[in-house]
Amino acid sequence: MKPVKQHLWSITVGPLLSQTFRSVKLKASSSKPPPPQQQQPSSSSSLPRSRKTRAKSSSNSKSRSWSVYLILSTNHPIKTYVGVTTNFSRRLKQHNGKLKGGAKASRAGRPWICACIIRGFNDRSEACKFESKWKSFSRKFPRKRIDDDQMK
Repeated sequence: MKPVKQHLWSITVGPLLSQTFRSVKLKASSSKPPPPQQQQPSSSSSLPRSRKTRAKSSSNSKSRSWSVYLILSTNHPIKTYVGVTTNFSRRLKQHNGKLKGGAKASRAGRPWICACIIRGFNDRSEACKFESKWKSFSRKFPRKRIDDDQMK
């Protein structure tokens, strides 16, 4: 990010996000890999699991929880985009044109950076309801534009 863009971020979006959303820092994982788990002998442990079984068990894990995210364009004028996904890193690559599938609305703002991710929605419906409320709230309270002259 260029210094001017950093300054714009620090005086507009940064404080608003900091006041609105508490920061949660995750504990750093240890550099040692976890010890291998001992398999208990059973008749089913010797059989490989099917793809369907693996997909079903992974869909129940936390990694499949839905997230709502806010991304910012790094070009002037700064734009925002709010969306939902189960895989934010893949979705950001799509928005930035590195993978197929990004929204047409986000093409003009490339490249995009992450401003906020809210994780833990149980299903797409729950995430979409939150996304809708967020978008309607931001339309009711539009952001003030800062001219380049004010930033100097």
